[in-house]
Amino acid sequence: MPKNPFHLGWNKGWSFLLFLDGGTPKIEASGFSIAMTTDIKRRESPYQTADRLVFKEQRNRKSIYCSWLKSIN
Repeated sequence: MPKNPFHLGWNKGWSFLLFLDGGTPKIEASGFSIAMTTDIKRRESPYQTADRLVFKEQRNRKSIYCSWLKSIN
């Protein structure tokens, strides 16, 4: 498999792969033992899509962490 030419350095621990699936541009974010894939929306750059994916995951992890903290108190 070739190396991924689309790598964002602004968020350590994540790598990104840009690909076409049936003519639809998609991006896959991999990191921290998970992988997420989404379509690139119209008028959205690959950077914005990657940011949206990672932000969504960080928000979910923070919510789960806060729920866990409340459950142990």
